[in-house]
Amino acid sequence: MKFIADLHIHSHYSIATSKQLIPEYLDYWARIKGITVVGSGDFTHPGWLKELKEKLEPAEEGLFRLKEQFRPQAHSLPLPAPTGQTRFMLTAEISNIYKKDGRLRKVHNLIFAPDFETAEKIQSALAQIGNIASDGRPILGLDSRDLLEIALNCSERIFFVPAHIWTPWFSALGAKSGFDSIEACYGDLSDHIYAVETGLSSDPPMNRMCGFLDKYTLISNSDAHSPEKLGREANLFECGLSYSDITETLKGRDGGRFLGTVEFFPQEGKYHYDGHRKCKVCWDPLQTLQNDGRCPVCGKMVTVGVMHRVARLADRDHTEMPDGQPPFYSLIPLKELLSELYRSGPASKKVSEAYLQLIKKTGSEFNVLLHWPLDELSRVANELLVEGLRRMRSGQVRLSEGYDGEFGRIRVFDEKELRSISSQTKLFAPAVKETETAYNGMRHIRFDIAEYRRLFERKRPKQLDLVEVLNEKKEAQRKTHPLLAPLNREQRAAVEYESGPARITAGPGTGKTRVLTTKIAWLIKVKKQEPCHILAVTFTNRAAREMRERLQIMLDSPEQSQALTVTTFHALGFRLLQERIEETRVIIDETEKQRILLRELDCPVEEVKEQAARITRFKQTLTGPEKSGHALYQSYQRFLDAQRLYDMDDLISRPVFMLRESPDFLEQIRERYRRILVDEFQDINEAQYQLLRLLAPPPRPDLFVIGDPNQAIYGFRGASAQFIPRFAEDYPQAAAFTLHQSYRCSQSVLRASHNVVASGPMLKGLQEGVKITIAPQSSDKSEAEFIARRIEQMLGGVRFFSIDSEVSDGQSSEELQSLGDFAVLVRTSRQMRLIEKAFADHSIPWQSAGDELLFHKEPLRSLLDILRFTDQPDHPYLRKKWTSLVGQEPSAMVGELGALPLKERITRIAALFFAREFDGKTDRLEALLQFAGDFSGDVKEFLQAVTLGSSIDAYQPDSDRVALLTLHAAKGLEFKCVFIAGCEDGLLPYALSGTSPADTEEERRLLYVGMTRAQKYLILTHSRRRFLMGRSLRMRRSPFLDAIEKELIDLYKSTYTKSPSKDTGQLNLFG
Repeated sequence: MKFIADLHIHSHYSIATSKQLIPEYLDYWARIKGITVVGSGDFTHPGWLKELKEKLEPAEEGLFRLKEQFRPQAHSLPLPAPTGQTRFMLTAEISNIYKKDGRLRKVHNLIFAPDFETAEKIQSALAQIGNIASDGRPILGLDSRDLLEIALNCSERIFFVPAHIWTPWFSALGAKSGFDSIEACYGDLSDHIYAVETGLSSDPPMNRMCGFLDKYTLISNSDAHSPEKLGREANLFECGLSYSDITETLKGRDGGRFLGTVEFFPQEGKYHYDGHRKCKVCWDPLQTLQNDGRCPVCGKMVTVGVMHRVARLADRDHTEMPDGQPPFYSLIPLKELLSELYRSGPASKKVSEAYLQLIKKTGSEFNVLLHWPLDELSRVANELLVEGLRRMRSGQVRLSEGYDGEFGRIRVFDEKELRSISSQTKLFAPAVKETETAYNGMRHIRFDIAEYRRLFERKRPKQLDLVEVLNEKKEAQRKTHPLLAPLNREQRAAVEYESGPARITAGPGTGKTRVLTTKIAWLIKVKKQEPCHILAVTFTNRAAREMRERLQIMLDSPEQSQALTVTTFHALGFRLLQERIEETRVIIDETEKQRILLRELDCPVEEVKEQAARITRFKQTLTGPEKSGHALYQSYQRFLDAQRLYDMDDLISRPVFMLRESPDFLEQIRERYRRILVDEFQDINEAQYQLLRLLAPPPRPDLFVIGDPNQAIYGFRGASAQFIPRFAEDYPQAAAFTLHQSYRCSQSVLRASHNVVASGPMLKGLQEGVKITIAPQSSDKSEAEFIARRIEQMLGGVRFFSIDSEVSDGQSSEELQSLGDFAVLVRTSRQMRLIEKAFADHSIPWQSAGDELLFHKEPLRSLLDILRFTDQPDHPYLRKKWTSLVGQEPSAMVGELGALPLKERITRIAALFFAREFDGKTDRLEALLQFAGDFSGDVKEFLQAVTLGSSIDAYQPDSDRVALLTLHAAKGLEFKCVFIAGCEDGLLPYALSGTSPADTEEERRLLYVGMTRAQKYLILTHSRRRFLMGRSLRMRRSPFLDAIEKELIDLYKSTYTKSPSKDTGQLNLFG
C-alpha cells in the first residue's frame, strides 16, 4: 500500500515543545495532515514511554495505534478528524556531545525500535550513561558510534539514522561540530547506516551534490515540536504496513518501494545560508569566503549554513538528481500558503477557518498540497489558490533564504499581484482569471560555485611543515633514555637520583604522577630492580588505578606491572593484617562505627559523633585502648574483636602495633618492599608516617616521597603537612627536589591562586592565559542559573533551544571541546541541589561526587551488607545484619545467591529485597553495577574497593558530562574550565558547622586546590543570599578573594536589580 510517514517528532517532555504533543492529538493531527505512520518520538524518556504503553495498543507488526478510549470526543475538536487510524512507530532522538579527533562533536541521532521491549532496553542502557529524564531528547556525553553499538546490542532490528545531517551545530556533517563523512562519525559501524535525514535546510538535490551520500536513502521528517507541524517534511512509501516492511524498504531491499520525500523549500530552513541574525547579515557561501567569514557589523565569525557546508563537501557542481533516485516534492504548508493569500498570520482566525473548510472538502492537507489534481481542486477552491498550488508544485516561487536561526520566506505571489486582488475576493467563490506571470524555476545554487571552489583553494590554510626541527630540546631528548625524554630537567633529576631517600615538592600540574611512575619504570627497566620488591602507596583507589594503568604502558610486559604493589595506605594495612591474622574480618565505615557506638554500646546520641572522632584521634596517634584510659574506646575495641571487625583506622594503627611486636615479620616485609614510593605525602597522619618509618627506617636510602604543602587539606582527618619538614629531620641525608613548571594552569590562574595561599615559590605556566572572572550573584538560585547559562554560552549551546533563545550564539570558547571540559566545585554537598536543578533545566548532563561515596548511601549500603554475607556466610556480625535487613534467619537462599556471578548477584539481591526502593530510581543501582564491571567478577576485590573507596572512585573522566564536585573530591583532577561556587565568608572559610572554628590556613589551601584544577578558564561566584541547613543567610564575599591582584580579575556585571532595603527577617551571618 501507499502511505506517508513522519518518523521524527517530539513529545511534550522535550524542551520548548507543545503540551499537546500527546498520543491523542498526534493521532488527530496525523489524520488531518494525511499521514498514516507517525514516529512516537522520545521513547528514551521514562515518563513518555510509560504514557505510550498506557495509551497505545499493538496493530501491525512493530506498529501501534491509539486505544479507542483515548480518542478525543468530536465536540472537543475544531474539526472531526478524517476516517482511518494513525499508526505509531517507536522512535527517539538522542543528542550526543563528545570529543573526537581533537574536536568537540555535537551530533543528533534517531533510533527506531521494533517493540517496547527493545525501547526499554535502550532506555535502561542509556540511563547508566546520563540523565534521560530531564528532556525528551536526552543529551549524552557519548560517541555516536558507541550509541549505535549500544542500540545494536539491545536489538539488531533497530534502525539508526543520523538526524538533520547538515544542521551547523548538531549533526553528523554540520559545519560547527560535525564530520566530513558518515564513516568518520560512525567508524567501523558505518555499514549499519542505511538512511540519513536531510533536515529542513536541505533537500535531495543538494544532498546529491555529495556523491558519498548516494548509497544512503534520503529521508525527511518534520522534527515537529507541536502537532500542527506534523508533515512539513515526510516520507512516501509503497510497501506493507509494518515496522519490518518500512525499515527494509529504507534499506533498499526487495519487497517495497521508497517513493521519495515531501520537503520544505530548503531556502525556508533557518540554517540554509550563512550570516548573523542579530546583525541582519545574510550571505551566500561565495560572499562568506570573499569576506573571510567575518560579519561586517560585529566582526565575529558568521554562522556557516547548510548550503555552504554542502558546497564545501560536494564533489558535483550541479543539483541534478542521479538516475534511479526517488523523486521529491517541495511544498509550502497549507496554512502558510493561505496566510500569504489572505495577508494574515497563519494562526489568525481567517486563515484557520479557511484551512478547516479545505480539509472538510478534501479530506487532508496532503490531498490539497500533493495528491489532488488541480482541476479537481478548482471545484472546491478559488482559482487564486489553485494558481498558488500550481506555482508551488512547479517550483515557481519567490524566496528569501533563511540564515543563522532565522527562517526564510517562500511566496508564490509578489506584493504587486496581491495588492491588485480585491479585498473582497473569496477563496471559495469564482474569481477573475489571473493574468499569467513569467517565472523562473527555483534554483538551488544562486552563486558561482566554480568561483567558490577557486577562492576556497586560494584561502585554504597552508599545511604546517611537519619536518622535525632539530632544536635544543629535541637534541636533548635524543641523548637521553627514552623513558626520560618526556621529562624536563627538574623532573629528570628527581627520577635519576640514586644516592639516598628523596623528597620532591610538586605543585599542581607539575607532573607529579608522571615523575612517580617514571621513577618506578626507571628502577625496573634501567636499574633492573625486581618489580615484586617495589611498593607504591597513594591515598585513593582512583589514584592507584591511574598509576597502575600508566605503568602497564611504560613497562615491557604485563607480568612486570602485575608483580608491582601499587596500593593505598588502607589497602596495604589490610593486606598486612590478613597475612598475620587467620580469622576473616570485615571492615566497617564511619557510619557503621557510629551505629555501633549508639546501638551496641549505648553512647548518648548527642555524643556519638564526638566520641567517634575521639576514638579516631586515639588510633591515628597510636594510642592503644589501655593507654588511653577511655572506657568507651576500650568497650568499642572489645566489641570489634568479638565481632571480627576492623574500622578504617585499625587498618593503619594495628599493622604498626603488629610490626613493632613481630620483628621477624617486620624484617620479612622490609625484605619484600625494598623500594617504597609515596604519593600525596602532605596528606599523611601520624600513624601512616610511623608505618612508613617502620618499613623504611632511617637512614635507609630507598624511600621516595612526593607532595605539596600547599595542597594539605585533610587536617580534619588528622593529616598534617608537618610531616614534610619532619621527614627532613628524620632522614637528614634526603635530597630535596622542587618542580617549578606547571603544565596545567595558565600564568593567570597560577598568580591568582598563589595570591590566595601566599606560600612557597610561585609556579610557572606555559602561557599567560585569560583573566579570572569573579561573578557576584543576588542569590544561590541566580548563581546556579548563571553557571548553567555560562556553560551553554561557552560551549556554543547544547541544544537548538540554546541557539534559538539566544542563551548561546553558537560560538564555543577557545579550546572547550566537550562537557567534560567543565567542572563546578563547591565547598559542601548541600550546595549541589540548586546547581543540579539548573543543569536539568538546561539539559546539561552532569556527574557529581561529594564527600561521601555514593555506595555508602542507602539503599546501596544495605544491599552491600547482604552481598557481604553471601560472600562470608559464617561471619557473626554479617549474619546479624542479614537477619535485621531481611527479617528472617539465613536459609538456603544465601548459598544460592553466593553461587551467582557478581553483577547477577547484585541484581538479584536488589530484586528480592529492595524492589520498592529502586522502583523508578535505578540510577544508583546502575552506577553500582557499572562499577562492579571493573572487577572481572571478583567479589572480594569489589567489596574491598567499595569499603575502602572514596567519593571520587566512581567518577568517570571520559563520560563527557560536566563534573559537579566538592573541593575535596576534585583534588587530583583537572579541567579546562572551572567554576567555584559559593566563594563567601562562611563557606570559604567554612564557619557554618557551629562546632569548632575553621582552620583558616587550611581553607586557603582548599581554595588554592580548587583554583588550580583550572587549565585556562576560572570563574569564581559568590551570592548575597543563600539558603543552607534550613536557614536563609545573608552572605559576604570571601576575604580570600581580596588577596587576588585586581589586574588579574575580570569582574562580571550582574544584571539583577537591587530591591529597596527592608528587614527580611533573615539570619545575618555576621551580626
